[in-house]
Amino acid sequence: MAVYDRSYTRWDGDRNARVDGVSVIAAAGVRQGVANFFKRKIPAVIVTLMSFALFLGGLLVIFGRYYVMSNPDLASSDFAQDLFGSDEFNRMTQVSGRTMYQYLIISQSIWAGIACIAMGAGLIANDRRMNALELYLSRPVTTRQYLLGKFGAVGFFVALVTLVPATVLVLAQMSVSLGVEGEMQRLFEVLWRTVLAGVVIVTVPSLLVLAMSSISRQARSAAIMLLAFVFLLDVVLATALQDAFGNDQYFLLSILFNINQTVAWILGATEYQLASVPIERSIAILVGWCILSVVIILRRVRPVEVVA
Repeated sequence: MAVYDRSYTRWDGDRNARVDGVSVIAAAGVRQGVANFFKRKIPAVIVTLMSFALFLGGLLVIFGRYYVMSNPDLASSDFAQDLFGSDEFNRMTQVSGRTMYQYLIISQSIWAGIACIAMGAGLIANDRRMNALELYLSRPVTTRQYLLGKFGAVGFFVALVTLVPATVLVLAQMSVSLGVEGEMQRLFEVLWRTVLAGVVIVTVPSLLVLAMSSISRQARSAAIMLLAFVFLLDVVLATALQDAFGNDQYFLLSILFNINQTVAWILGATEYQLASVPIERSIAILVGWCILSVVIILRRVRPVEVVA
């Protein structure tokens, strides 16, 4: 009689082989985040479509304009002249540092916040609640691998709605501008500025949400703490003190203001910068918040020594 159940077979792997804990933990975090987000499929699909609506519209404008303007019959029509010949329309839809700022900050910041709360709040908190840290941080996974994996999981979702679509938009514009003199050089500058700005948008919120998650034992508590913390700094302290004393330097207390200020400076969107606040201070404060977040995470997530 044939035996098809092979669960009893001896494992032939190497216990001393190197384990890539970062990718394992990151992949597990991504899978868990997707599973939790799509528990209610209809609301999740609606939110997903809304988060990518402007990105899809941007692609439609880029390739639609290229198709129409490259076709002489369509380009000479009144509709094409009125739409694509309009200076206001071209200014609003041209891929530049200004439009990338509008996309990353004005349009996608709300979706980045939702991604942080929905996908990142429970990454460490749930492990603490289920006492899973002892299993993770005993061999062969190190603390560095564990934390990098968690950062990769939340950073993946934030980048998915900010950095990745913005980069694709710039690359799409480059693909239809190959024959335009001087356009490739301009778009290449926009590309590296967009990537650098996206790194800021991904790194700072991801570290903050992981710090809040490491403090709590429940994802809901971590999400509430993050929202309360940002609201306290933005509304209660920064805005209230600026209104009371009329000094723009109080805006430096706001994490969101410093992110916006830094991203606008990187992208060259000077019209969105507050000239009265030096950009060096905003960058220094963001670096300080990142360092503080890392310190908190390292103090709350410590290696475990397993004694046989």
